[in-house]
Amino acid sequence: MKTNQGVILVFILGILSFINIKLIMSLIDTRREEIRLSKKLNSLIEKKQNAEDQFVLKQDHMRKMLTDKDFMEQVTHQKTGYIKDKETVVKFED
Repeated sequence: MKTNQGVILVFILGILSFINIKLIMSLIDTRREEIRLSKKLNSLIEKKQNAEDQFVLKQDHMRKMLTDKDFMEQVTHQKTGYIKDKETVVKFED
């Protein structure tokens, strides 16, 4: 009878050990997934911040275009190469 109890006890301990190992492996996988998702979240937060910064810059540029005459004149000079009277243009060769 004691031999049967010993076998049953070893069998139960084996099953519990197997369950514990599976649980530990599951926890390790969960931790890895948490780290991966955390990195992805940080990347998305950084992209969001960059997009917001670009939006603010473009919004500022648009506001200047609508309200600042000197700014529009400067942009026109840059884009079209327009030259005002009494301006001197110096061109350097590359």
